[in-house]
Amino acid sequence: MTLISQDADSKTQGRLSDRVCVSIYGRSILELGKNVKRALAFDPGFVEIRLDYLPAITEKIQELAQMDNPGNLIQTYRSNREGGISRVSDENRRRILLELISKTNPAIMDIEIETLESFPDVANSVSRRLTSMGNLGLIASSHNFQKTEEREILEKLVLDAAKKYAPKIVKVVRHANQFSDNLVLLSLYRLREKIHPTELIAFCTGSLGIFSRISCVTYGSPFTFASLPDRRTAPGQLDIKAMKTLLDSWTVVRK
Repeated sequence: MTLISQDADSKTQGRLSDRVCVSIYGRSILELGKNVKRALAFDPGFVEIRLDYLPAITEKIQELAQMDNPGNLIQTYRSNREGGISRVSDENRRRILLELISKTNPAIMDIEIETLESFPDVANSVSRRLTSMGNLGLIASSHNFQKTEEREILEKLVLDAAKKYAPKIVKVVRHANQFSDNLVLLSLYRLREKIHPTELIAFCTGSLGIFSRISCVTYGSPFTFASLPDRRTAPGQLDIKAMKTLLDSWTVVRK
């Protein structure tokens, strides 16, 4: 498979190690707040808050709304079908998403493409917030922690999501069962010009997917994901220290 190579020096600004999002979680608002501060201390590009780890979230939305929001926080209430921890019903999850959008005023929100398709009112709520206030960046995401489909299927997914929802970012995450699955995901970056100004994040999970987790930023991904030390939120996820070290080393080698 031929990949379209990207020149990281001309396509990105700053060091590759700045292009990292730390995915964090907490079992309480207090723990969540502490972990946000821990993540920000590593000076990442973004911090993803996994709200699906938070029990009884409907009772905590007011507290979430009062948390500091420096502008680089990504909220996500991940679907259980796509790796989320919460097992609430689809209807309850729909209500939670609507409340999060309207009451917590997120700067960026990651919502699954499947969810946007299943709940038009959630998609419409995001669209209205984008239009009226301009303060919500949407990441339309898709996760499969079992396999990687054929490239043509994933290309259609990216193109359709970019056209239908006009998100800030389309994110496609698939599991690598063989090394070549990394190349399938990296090949999706050839679509960047077709979906502009929407950006693309595409990489594989699992131990065999580490290559694409690291190299995706050299193909034009705005960032890749890492965890706090010993607090992984996905299979094959490196911690922030290891990821920054590897990306800095990658930059030196490429020079």
